[in-house]
Amino acid sequence: MSRYHAIMTNDVVNGEGVCVSFWVQGCPHHCPGCFNPETWDFKEGQPYTEHTKWEIIEDIGANGLTRNFSILGGEPLDEHNVGMVEEVVTAVRQAYPNIKIFLWTGFTIEDLSGCFDQKIGRILNTIDVLIDGPFIEAEKDLSLKLRGSKNQRIFQKIDGKFEEKK
Repeated sequence: MSRYHAIMTNDVVNGEGVCVSFWVQGCPHHCPGCFNPETWDFKEGQPYTEHTKWEIIEDIGANGLTRNFSILGGEPLDEHNVGMVEEVVTAVRQAYPNIKIFLWTGFTIEDLSGCFDQKIGRILNTIDVLIDGPFIEAEKDLSLKLRGSKNQRIFQKIDGKFEEKK
């Protein structure tokens, strides 16, 4: 069973505008200097349930404000989390077709393009913005938008394809 670390309803840091942020539990990367090492252990956190999915959908539209949606970790695209993430992004996209969905991963887009996991493919087809690459402490830069280190890249989906945002 997949697990998650936290849900934040009004996040103005992770994404653009006001977002609902969803931190998955479990990460194989263990990047030195990670800002979220409490998300590494796959056995910690809370169990993901059908209720969790509906909580996220309700939170996105709470109080008459439609928020964007951000998925962080942990590692959202790890084999332990990918089914849960696919279910959530599919439900969110169906409920809110016009919001932006952001996803952070320690994998690079090149790693993912060679991946034959159909769930990852469906996730990438559903999201709008992908922030890729592991956090590298030696390249840490707090002035970067949506990233923690200079090696990480932002890809925006344009006409169905990801293009790096400079």
